Amino acid sequence: MLNIPPLAELRDLALRLAVAAGEELLARQPGLSIDAADVETKTSSSDPVSAADRASEKLIADGLTEARPGDGLLGEEGAARPSTSGLTWVIDPLDGTVNYLYGRLDWCVSIVVEDQAGALVGVVHQPRTGITWSAIRGEGAWRDDVVLSLPREVELADALVSTGFSYLPERRAEQADHLRRVLPAVRDLRRGGSAALDLCSVADGTSDAYYEHVIQPWDIAAGALIAREAGAETVSEPLFPHGVLAGAPSLAAALVELLAPSTPRRSV
Repeated sequence: MLNIPPLAELRDLALRLAVAAGEELLARQPGLSIDAADVETKTSSSDPVSAADRASEKLIADGLTEARPGDGLLGEEGAARPSTSGLTWVIDPLDGTVNYLYGRLDWCVSIVVEDQAGALVGVVHQPRTGITWSAIRGEGAWRDDVVLSLPREVELADALVSTGFSYLPERRAEQADHLRRVLPAVRDLRRGGSAALDLCSVADGTSDAYYEHVIQPWDIAAGALIAREAGAETVSEPLFPHGVLAGAPSLAAALVELLAPSTPRRSV
């Protein structure tokens, strides 16, 4: 049997490390820009990574190793360790790197711990505003200390919908087809640049739904748990291949039906 500590303790650990990583990122931000010498690229020329991303991940990974040495690690910037405890931490040390390098607000630190059944505890922290979203599976979701409740049900035509785009040109071409289908059918569309924050916006009602095709697990693991625990429906495989969709149940169903004819031809 797995020896899992009280879930509130895991949430407190994730909160502490997310806030500390956020302070590290804030301290480094004034000297950075999209043209800084230490900014490199990953999947394409428009997909940057900086020393700040790596420093944030190291801070989180070191803290988890000290506190939970038997837990596994999976980080966007390469942190990896198999689990001997049955728990694995999935880390996005800086979700919204482009926003961060441009000095915008919409970037965050995302940390989730998973067991064999999936996400168990998740935290998303937005350093520039100081807001933190969190969730414990089966126990609910919070924005700071406020309990989040079921997102409002709206018709598709009245919905404010968030989305995101790949950094690969050929995938963006596919996503343009999704956009052409959604934009005429909804109230309006938003593209914030952070999947984790977009999912949290569904959880706290600052948007009605979010969808994105072709997304990485560390981008959405914490945010999807927070949205679900707030009462949203989250849809992925097999109804929404290689992506994620979240919203109040009837709105999520309407978006799935709208987007069903367009599915990406490539896996994540």
